[in-house]
Amino acid sequence: MGTLTGTTTGGSLVESWAGAVERFGDRPALRSPGASYTYAEADRASDLVATALLALDAGGPGSRVALLSRQDAAGLVGLLGILKADRVVVSLDPHLPPDRLRTVVELAGADACLAAADLVGTAVEVGLPAGGVLDLDGLVAPSAEPQDRAPDRAPLRAGRDAAAIVFTSGSTGRPKGVLQTHQQLLNDVTTNGGRFRLTPEDRVALVLPYGFAAGLSLLFVALLNGAGVFSYDPRDGGTRGLVRWVQDERLSVLACTPHLLRSLVGALDHDAVLSSLRLVSTVGEAISGGDVAAARAHLLPSTTYVNWTGSSEVGTLSMFELPPGEPAPVGTVPAGTLMGGKEVVIRREDGTPAEPGEAGELVVVSDYLSGGYWRDDVSNAAKFGVWSDGRPSCLQGDLARLDEDGGLVLLGRADAAIKVRGYLVEPSEVEAALMAEEGVADAVVVAVAQPPAATRLVAYVVPESSTRTQSPAALRRRLRDRLPEYMVPTTVVNLPALPRNERGKVDRAQLPAAALVAPSAPPVTQWEIVVADLWSEVLGLETIGLDDDFMALGGDSLSVEEMLQSVQEHLGVALVSTDVVEAPTLRAFTRRATLGAATLPTHPDVVTLRSGGSRGPVFCFAGSGALGLSFLPLSRHLQDHAVYAFQAHGLERRGFPDWTVESAVDRFLELVRVIQPQGPYVLVGHSFGGLLALEAAQRLTAAGEEVALVALLDTYLPRSAGQQPTYVYETLAEPTPPAGGPVRRRLRALRDRVLPDGLPVLADWGRHARAYAAGIVPFSGQHQFDAFFDHGNLAMRRYQLRPYGHRALVVSADGNPDGPDSWTSVLTGPTRFVDLPAEHSSLLREPWATELAEVLDGELGTAP
Repeated sequence: MGTLTGTTTGGSLVESWAGAVERFGDRPALRSPGASYTYAEADRASDLVATALLALDAGGPGSRVALLSRQDAAGLVGLLGILKADRVVVSLDPHLPPDRLRTVVELAGADACLAAADLVGTAVEVGLPAGGVLDLDGLVAPSAEPQDRAPDRAPLRAGRDAAAIVFTSGSTGRPKGVLQTHQQLLNDVTTNGGRFRLTPEDRVALVLPYGFAAGLSLLFVALLNGAGVFSYDPRDGGTRGLVRWVQDERLSVLACTPHLLRSLVGALDHDAVLSSLRLVSTVGEAISGGDVAAARAHLLPSTTYVNWTGSSEVGTLSMFELPPGEPAPVGTVPAGTLMGGKEVVIRREDGTPAEPGEAGELVVVSDYLSGGYWRDDVSNAAKFGVWSDGRPSCLQGDLARLDEDGGLVLLGRADAAIKVRGYLVEPSEVEAALMAEEGVADAVVVAVAQPPAATRLVAYVVPESSTRTQSPAALRRRLRDRLPEYMVPTTVVNLPALPRNERGKVDRAQLPAAALVAPSAPPVTQWEIVVADLWSEVLGLETIGLDDDFMALGGDSLSVEEMLQSVQEHLGVALVSTDVVEAPTLRAFTRRATLGAATLPTHPDVVTLRSGGSRGPVFCFAGSGALGLSFLPLSRHLQDHAVYAFQAHGLERRGFPDWTVESAVDRFLELVRVIQPQGPYVLVGHSFGGLLALEAAQRLTAAGEEVALVALLDTYLPRSAGQQPTYVYETLAEPTPPAGGPVRRRLRALRDRVLPDGLPVLADWGRHARAYAAGIVPFSGQHQFDAFFDHGNLAMRRYQLRPYGHRALVVSADGNPDGPDSWTSVLTGPTRFVDLPAEHSSLLREPWATELAEVLDGELGTAP
């Protein structure tokens, strides 16, 4: 084990693929947003890739070829091409930090690389030879020259030969490569395909990265059973984008991690049903019956659920199927029955087999295990062996038992490795990253489970006495540059020394207990969300709850000062460290910041999000009821520009609001002219703010000023169905006769102006009244923003658009009914349309703020 040589019995993935092409040639094989291949087309395109690899003067049969691509159809074609060239696939995930990619490249010893066009530079940066990096997009482009014949595939690797190396966290602090063999994957094709009951009519969602063993297995399970593979990466497109992908493509099978399934359920409307799915499966970590029940509420009663367990070392081990109509299990969903070709032995500490129902270490015996660890004889000797009957065996590293029906019940990891968000994490790798940090003398990392909260990592750190101790917040932020997000400890505890036993090993039982993390409600109001974003940035955490304490999350005097400076810069509120002591939670601190903002002599209608910058300012217009601070995440990426955001008059300080788009723009342009007396101007508006930006552009150009760009971010045309106010109207009856007299006509005109949609139903009279009292009567909490949202909708529905003949950008989020054709009569100048798979209000928040900034930067870079 650990080499790339072996017998060539047991079949080949390439030969099996050729058979699938012969049977299913014209059927859909690979599809991702923007790209699609039938089996025959994917076969021809992968031939081109294989031919290009064979032409390289690098390596030979069995040599490693890196694949640096996103989760798309082109990447999957590249993977097939590597196998056709008789090479071994090493997938590089572009979401990982460069340092980790560099380590994988070094360990794999890759001789060549296929990289997406925009990742060629990254491939060279992480240590791949420039002469061996091929542009994958160029090779598979539709204009690529077709091959007269397939590449020479002899001798063809098969059986126990490696098809791919999957790198996981390693016990030595470095990733470990696990050899995925042809025989192992083909066994999954047969057994998993049978359990999933796959047919050529199925459309399988591939959301598991194919750099993971489960993702690679699912790819071939689907393809070699004739199903179409519909690849989508929710890390790029978001969970709501995944919902849309499943619905639009009518996908029938979804396999994902429990964490992603929970996110998917959270992204669905309460009454939404994913009606195309006949089977949903989870893999990667334990899942509860409650999670399954929550998912079933959004599936048809006929949908089957399957819990799928396994590992890189043993492939798919077992499946638990929950047929339609059967209640979800209470507690953790079982691992289920073993897959064909797999046998397990539960072993006591003394090595003897355990009785049924008795717990012990799990040993898997099978001819279909992985090929072991790549160039790691020590780990191979510890984990892999030969059973008494001559078959390969693997000490899985789990505690388990067999129930009375022979089903497998997993009881947790026998070693230190744990699952965080579906990812297997070995704490030693996190410890190695901590030890590499300046000022850290010693460190140990443990996992803490406090249901119903998710498992979290806790790091115990001994600082060097000769250097200033880093705050937990600063240490976390530095780790995020080295490690994936799920491997960064959420809690860091500084200790003078680690407790050790008589043998010199860390005595984990003597480590002080980490503070309990009570479930905390997420921020809701716009102020809470903005302050939470500021805290997250300073503390190096992904999420902050309303009752989370700043100091308990790892803040110290330095990070307090940094946070207060950020609050003053972005919110215009001057607070001191005493405020953090007296209002330590996000909920209390937000309340104090809100009160502080109301007493400061700043302008109520404009917020300075970023000052300075070498290029001209960007003026942003918030949507109905939205704070100017909603543009804060976007402003962080516009570092070359000063950024100013406008919000409705009266929103935060009492004042008569503007009843029309025109009057609001009159007010805002006075401020714009003070900040920037002359053009060129850059105007950006979100939602209703897009109409304000467009009207401002009309006024400025009419006055002879230059507007470099007006950007409309998910703006709806007046009276679009999707922008109806959220309260319900009852239509007013027309007077009889319809024409009426002069007085009646004037009254009807007044009515149409004040109540353009008719009377609200009785239940919504209160909300309707607030819309008319907005700014004059201050409301509490979210009611204030709701009042201005409805008030802005009334102004929008009175607004008459006029043609605009200059440069424009339109960015649409999910659900926007107004496509390019809808804007033709309004935007008559050069206009670019961009779709982002984001929810309307999330468009200005991460991860979409980053993509949005790239789009804006691209437009501003080409603006006159």
